[in-house]
Amino acid sequence: MIAPPLAAIILAAGLGTRMRSDRAKVLHEVAGEPMIARALRAVASLNPHPLVVVVGHQADEVRVVAQLAVGSDRLRYAFQSEQRGTGDAAHCALAEIHDSFAGDVLIGYGDMPRLDPKTLRAFIDDHRARRADLSFISVELEDPAAYGRVVRDSAGAVAAIVEARDATPAQLALREINTGIYLVSAAVLRIAVAQLRNDNAQREFYLTDIAAIARMQGRKVIAWRAHDEAEFAGINTREDLARMETQVRDEVNRRLMAAGVTFIDPATAYIAPEVEIGRDTIIGPNVQILGHTRIGAGVVIEGTAWLRDVTIGDRCQLKICVRAEGCIIGEDSDIGPFANLREGTELEGHNRIGNFVETKKARIGRGTKASHLSYLGDAVIGRETNVGCGVITVNYDGYDKHVTQIGDRCMVGCDTQLIAPVKVGDDVYVASGTTILRDVEDGALVMSHHPQREKSGWTANWHKRHAGHPKALAK
Repeated sequence: MIAPPLAAIILAAGLGTRMRSDRAKVLHEVAGEPMIARALRAVASLNPHPLVVVVGHQADEVRVVAQLAVGSDRLRYAFQSEQRGTGDAAHCALAEIHDSFAGDVLIGYGDMPRLDPKTLRAFIDDHRARRADLSFISVELEDPAAYGRVVRDSAGAVAAIVEARDATPAQLALREINTGIYLVSAAVLRIAVAQLRNDNAQREFYLTDIAAIARMQGRKVIAWRAHDEAEFAGINTREDLARMETQVRDEVNRRLMAAGVTFIDPATAYIAPEVEIGRDTIIGPNVQILGHTRIGAGVVIEGTAWLRDVTIGDRCQLKICVRAEGCIIGEDSDIGPFANLREGTELEGHNRIGNFVETKKARIGRGTKASHLSYLGDAVIGRETNVGCGVITVNYDGYDKHVTQIGDRCMVGCDTQLIAPVKVGDDVYVASGTTILRDVEDGALVMSHHPQREKSGWTANWHKRHAGHPKALAK
């Protein structure tokens, strides 16, 4: 039997007043990424069409994050100009789902970054196998707090979902709560949303009321009980945000340790769930590894490092205080301390990038070294070249960036400036203190030295002219 089509709605219009923030709640980050991006990817993995995001506060910023997470082609947006409750948000979203759509609609929230696509798929399969009209995910909590309670009739069937503010003392004693994840046929959803009323404690249109409305219409309503309550935890406060960061960090670190990764101090290692790390790699303290980073086997990261979207080959060593983003580090390379590898850096392998060296859009050949205090931007450098201390590729003319090319087996002396665009051939020796303005042929020695000049007795005369100055040297 062919499954009915699936649409999805993600509610992300609220500011999140309890966050005490000028930024929309769903833009706050969990494990280095806005929480809505994680929630969206989980839902998008089910291939719903359309996938509607309800935006309101900072709508443009939310749209940008959503498009980066799942691509602009898959998304539609509904604007909720006034936040009048989750039911009103769903009503806004339905305007983006064509009246002819006859499938199921999955509804979730942008502040649930731990949703698991496998759980959502199991939920959908159960809903369809039981031919339900409306299903929602419930969990049982020791302390249900402010969550909506699932009220059942004497036969155990779902009768309603009651928000905590509107619940009676007997209802507040119930421990089964609604997570806020729904699956409902489009026809039932349209009818139920049209009947929502705001005669409640918050004067809002509650989406939770669609359960009671559907039940009164004789529809089949099911609460699908999940076992992992943490997966459906929302974020309403800074404390919730910090708690989820801790939970995600602990889960990721335990998984990596079980796979053969050593953590010197797991409590200070913040690794994004998407990161892959090979066995026998050692992670030091105070490390953040984010985005789609891939780290090989036998790598040592000493500590106090920040890495995002980096590929690191086997047996590399990152010394203390390395920052790297959007770059590739080939195998057996030695990086740092205090090195900054910016986006577009590619190291072929067996490289040395030392203390206070910064690279940007630099392709650096196998075995090439830059050990001290250099800037290599918009550069292509060959193999087995040595870049001395204080070397600068002068890539910016005030309007455009230009490329510096340096060949294989070159020796670039200390305090050299290469004024791009410029090309230095293979086997070139650049004398210290040289400014390179023109291309250099293979095998050449290049220098721009000026004759050394001396003025005898100059120092004594200098001090004499400044006698009596507050900073004059004591005699």
